Amino acid sequence: MKRILQILLAGTALTLSAQQGTAWVAGELGGTGWRSVWNLKDEIHYGLGVGHWYTDRWGLDLRLLQNDIQYSGPNAPSGKETHLLVSGLFNLRPGADNWYPYLAAGVGGTNLDAPYSGQCSSATRFNYHAGMGMMGKPVEHVLFDVSVKAVRVNLPSSAHQTDFLATIGLGYTWGGGQAAAPAPAIIISEPPKAAPEPKPEPVAPPAPPPPAPEPVKVVVLPAPPPPPPPPAKIVLDEAVLHFANGKADLGPTPKAAIQKVAEGLNSYPGYYTLVVSGYTSSVGGKALNKSLSKQRADAVAKVLVDSGIPASRISTVGMGPDNPIADNKTKEGQAKNRRVEIDVKVSDGKAEVRKNETGTVETTPAPATKKPAGK
Repeated sequence: MKRILQILLAGTALTLSAQQGTAWVAGELGGTGWRSVWNLKDEIHYGLGVGHWYTDRWGLDLRLLQNDIQYSGPNAPSGKETHLLVSGLFNLRPGADNWYPYLAAGVGGTNLDAPYSGQCSSATRFNYHAGMGMMGKPVEHVLFDVSVKAVRVNLPSSAHQTDFLATIGLGYTWGGGQAAAPAPAIIISEPPKAAPEPKPEPVAPPAPPPPAPEPVKVVVLPAPPPPPPPPAKIVLDEAVLHFANGKADLGPTPKAAIQKVAEGLNSYPGYYTLVVSGYTSSVGGKALNKSLSKQRADAVAKVLVDSGIPASRISTVGMGPDNPIADNKTKEGQAKNRRVEIDVKVSDGKAEVRKNETGTVETTPAPATKKPAGK
């Protein structure tokens, strides 16, 4: 065991004395698995490692690792195993700044402090090993290393044992190759030549005086015209038109009211829409009244279109007897409810809408049928 420590210290001194490349010292921790003639349990190994990269491609690594040995089975003996591994390193990524993979192979010695089938209790045996790893510096002067190695140990009586080591190393690194500074260039300068005598420069004539500035002209701008007066508010007309009972015909008075609505809208510069709603009294069936009210609204819309109103701005709806404005129990109320309303929708606040309502249309009642005289 003392011989192994002497070899490790000698390798450390050799590493620390190197002046080129990168050197490191690290603590090692990992797991050990065996393949041997004895049934051994997997154990944890620990130790110390030092190393040095002599070039971008080649380096040297020394590790001292120890782990327990535990045999399987009842009353199984136990012991310790210590590896000294001297490995040559081959860099697979030369010139990399931080992380680089490498191959490792070498020889060493293994001290076995455990019985092997009763043949020995302690012995140091020769080993040879190979593996690969990844090394890098996550931060300045901090080394991180991950490696996997297979170690072949020659046991007594020509037996052999193979240890598989998976190891993580964390330590301190320093140094590093630096490019040699270029030699300073030697500059041979010629002796300075005598400066020629200066020649007298001709005297330039004095510059003429600058011209006198022109007098400032004052331009009087005319006063801005007064703003135009605000436009007068436009007055538009709506209309409420009344119809005869059961009819959708328009007389002269309703047509004149519709044309007055169209005349105001044709001179209106803003945007507008029209909703033409038709209504009936409650006399008669509801379906018939719905159809009749729609016919009345369409008849009014036709007069609007004929008067120059775009059809795309007009919508018609038949409301039937809904929304009465008078009592349907009287003739006068029924006449008021038979109507069409033109609603003007404008988006300009300068427009004022006023309602114009035509008179109701009276209908002559049908003559009553005579009852046959009784016998």
